[in-house]
Amino acid sequence: MGLYIKRAFLLLLLLHIGMQTRADFYYFLNHKEKTAYRINSITWNLEKLKREGEWIVLNRIKLDSATNTSLAKNIEINQISSDVPNHVYFSANCTNQFYRLDLKSMIFNRMDKTFYRGDNCHAYHFFRKGVLHSVGGYGFWRTNNHIIYFDEKSKEWEAYSSTGTPPQGIYGGFVAYLPEKDELISFMNYSHDVNVNNGTFFRDKAIYTYSFKTNKWSQRGSVYSKFFLELFYKTNLDPHNGNYFTGKYFIMPAIPFSGFQEYYAIDARTLEIFNFKDNVNRLTKFSIYPHENNVNEVLRNKELVLNIRPNQSENVVYVDGQLENLDALFLNAKSVGFIYEEIWYQSESFTWFLCFLIISLIVLGVLKKGKSLFFKRFKYANELKFSGDLVNKTTIFLLKRLVETYETGGIDVDETNSILGLTTLAHDAQRYKRSAIVKEANVKLALLTNCHDTIQRQDSELDRRQKRYMINSMAIKSIKEFIKS
Repeated sequence: MGLYIKRAFLLLLLLHIGMQTRADFYYFLNHKEKTAYRINSITWNLEKLKREGEWIVLNRIKLDSATNTSLAKNIEINQISSDVPNHVYFSANCTNQFYRLDLKSMIFNRMDKTFYRGDNCHAYHFFRKGVLHSVGGYGFWRTNNHIIYFDEKSKEWEAYSSTGTPPQGIYGGFVAYLPEKDELISFMNYSHDVNVNNGTFFRDKAIYTYSFKTNKWSQRGSVYSKFFLELFYKTNLDPHNGNYFTGKYFIMPAIPFSGFQEYYAIDARTLEIFNFKDNVNRLTKFSIYPHENNVNEVLRNKELVLNIRPNQSENVVYVDGQLENLDALFLNAKSVGFIYEEIWYQSESFTWFLCFLIISLIVLGVLKKGKSLFFKRFKYANELKFSGDLVNKTTIFLLKRLVETYETGGIDVDETNSILGLTTLAHDAQRYKRSAIVKEANVKLALLTNCHDTIQRQDSELDRRQKRYMINSMAIKSIKEFIKS
C-alpha cells in the first residue's frame, strides 16, 4: 500500500513540475493605452500593470479545450503588432500557430489549423491589408526565404509564388514591410543549409526588395559601409537574433558598454544610419532586446518599448516600468552615413567608368592610327582645298590672268613665260620649265576642281602653229571661287 502512495505522490509531483514548465505569463503592450498587460496561463486571468507597480486582475479569459491543449509547453509566445484596437495577436515561435485575444469578449483562441512544422523559428510577422504574413525563419537545419500568409477561409498558411532574385534565406538580419510601397526590404541575411557547402554559414550583404504588386524580388545593391559592417559584426554575435523594427527604424545597440547607452538606427526607407548617445544616462537600466537582460520583461509594439523590472522596497516587492518611444530618440540624432556607401574603387559606377575609359582609349587609338594611314596621302590636297598658301603666288597670278582671258581664248606662250618668269631662259629650257610648272599646278588643283587638266594647252584658232593656255571649261567655276577666296 505504501508503494502505491509513493508512486501517486511522485506522479503528482511530476505533474506539478510539468505545470510549472509552461510559461506563466503571456505579456503584451497596448499601443493605444501605452500600458502593459499579461495573461496568466495557469489561472487564465487578464492582468494589467498599474502605475504603482502592481498587477491587478481585470477579467477571466475564456478558451476552449482545443486551444488550451495546443499551447506547447516551454515555447516562446510573442505579440504581433496590429492596428486592430480590440484584438491582440500572438505567435508561437518555431510553429505556424497563432492566437488572438478579443478584449471585448475576453475569448482567447487559436486561429489556425496548422500542423506543427518547425521551420519558421524567429520569422518576421506583420499584417498586410489586414492579413497576417510571415517571412523567412529557421528550422530543420536550414534557413528559408518563404513569404506566406494566413488564409481565413481554410485556416491554413499559403505561400506566394515569386520571380526575380530572392535571398537564399531571410533570417537573423534586417527585414521590414513598408506599407506605403507595398513591399518588403531585407539585407544582411543569415543563410544556412546543412546540405550546401558542407553546412557553411553565410551572411548575404545584398539588399533585396520584394514587390507584392508584381510578386517579384529585385536586388537593389549591396551593403558596403565599413563602419556599418564593423558595428553589425560586433552587435550580432548570435545569428539567431533578428533586429527590431519600429515601423520606421531598425534598432541596433552599440557595444561594448562605455559608461552610457548608445544606439544606432537605420531608416528602412532611405537606409541612412543615425546615432543616439544617452548622455544623461536615461537608459542605463533599459533594454530593447529580451536577451540583453534576463531580469527585465521587454515588451515591444511598433515604436514603443516597455521594460518591466522587479524592484523591492523594505518588505514590499513591486515592479518598475519604463516606457520609451524609440522613434523619438532619433528625431535629432546624428547621421553617420548610409549602409550602401561604397569604397570608390570597388563601386559598380567606378567599374563602368573604368571600362568606358579603356574602350574610349582603344577607339581613339584605332581612329588615330586609321587616319594616319588612310588620310596620309590626301592630307596635302585637303589642306590645298581650303588654303591658297599651298599654291605659289606666281601660279595664282597665272590663274587670275587665265580667268580674265577665258572668254577671249586665254593667253599665248610668250605671256605665259612672262608671268612665270621664264623669259631669260633659252627656248628649250622655257618649254621644259613651263610644262613642269603647269603639270605641278594641275596636280595641286585636281582635288579642288575634280579635273586633271585645269590649265589646258590648246592650238590657237587663228594660227594652229601657235599654242595658247586657258582654263578648262569644267574647272572655271571652281577656279573663280578659289581666286575670290
